[in-house]
Amino acid sequence: MKITEVKAIPLSIPLKDMPRRGVGQPVKKDAVVVRVTLEDGTRGYGQAHDALSPTLVAALVEQNLAPLARGHEVMAVEDLWQLIYEKQAQIHGPGASLYAALSGLDMAVWDARGKSLGVPVYQLLGGSRKKIRAYVGGTSFGFKPVEAIVEEAQRYAALGYTAMKLRLGESVAKDVARVQAVRRALGSDIDIMADVNTRYTILDLQRALPALEECGLFWLEEPFPPDAVADYAHFNGKASIPIAGGENHYLRFQARQLLETGAVSIIQPDPCKCGGITESKKIADMASAYRRFYAPHISSTMIDGAACVHLLCATPNGLIYEADLSPINPFRDELVAQGPRVVDGYIDPGDAPGLGITIDETLFDKYPGIAGPGTV
Repeated sequence: MKITEVKAIPLSIPLKDMPRRGVGQPVKKDAVVVRVTLEDGTRGYGQAHDALSPTLVAALVEQNLAPLARGHEVMAVEDLWQLIYEKQAQIHGPGASLYAALSGLDMAVWDARGKSLGVPVYQLLGGSRKKIRAYVGGTSFGFKPVEAIVEEAQRYAALGYTAMKLRLGESVAKDVARVQAVRRALGSDIDIMADVNTRYTILDLQRALPALEECGLFWLEEPFPPDAVADYAHFNGKASIPIAGGENHYLRFQARQLLETGAVSIIQPDPCKCGGITESKKIADMASAYRRFYAPHISSTMIDGAACVHLLCATPNGLIYEADLSPINPFRDELVAQGPRVVDGYIDPGDAPGLGITIDETLFDKYPGIAGPGTV
């Protein structure tokens, strides 16, 4: 069965008065939906990360990748991925935007393959249906007063979550105070992660680490920029807290550097950023050879979320699923009319074919894409 059409739809939701977080002040929520259509009319859907400009990524999908994908056999996903890599990424090396575009196309092809064969993606990957533990992540929490952070954490615990991720990177003193307050409020039965969003220097982490270690963090995520691999390796070898990262390291070639240097104990590729489902599975398998855990990062929609669940069901080193509980997210609640949902702190992919999702395309016109970054 051949691919006959590739379409990319940029989506944006303007935001006001949202809590600041490590990456900046949110002004809109973005996503890029990629749709592939097969000869028999079967449609597969994927998500490409917006990479700071959803309209740009959508243009890359339609102008650069669609001509390579049209007429290609949908079952030959490895051949298509390699063709795009050789024609675009390997030669020109454009980085994040192209890798995001490739990721969305690849994800849509896997969804279409599963639907065409009538089987879930996790079966195509060699896995089986499982209930996966979920943690509160995504764009949940933010830079808020300690009392508000504690109240939010208690609310999530009441929903059945046994793990949640706080946002750090405002200042060492404020970061430590929030983590300590949540630990006191929730006790030792709840796992607490912390995401610094690349905002720490070596000196910042040296100051924060003793208090964070005392709080028994489950992991410390992205303390440094992605190119500071030596700094990751230095602390991951000395700290009692596992260092996690990888959402901003693209393709297995960059992920290999994290594993070879011992920079992370938990690797976090995002299927809509790292090269798609094809590449995320390779990264997870490579991490298993180093006896490291795989905990994929998710971005904005339940298309990407569904991809993560299927991948976790097919990876022996899969650790935990990241659930987005941000207060405003139609891409999570409305765009995917049917799909996996967290219940009592666990998520189940179901047994529907492909990614097991039904897309409400009426949202394509409701939330047209807005150029530019989502945070300032």
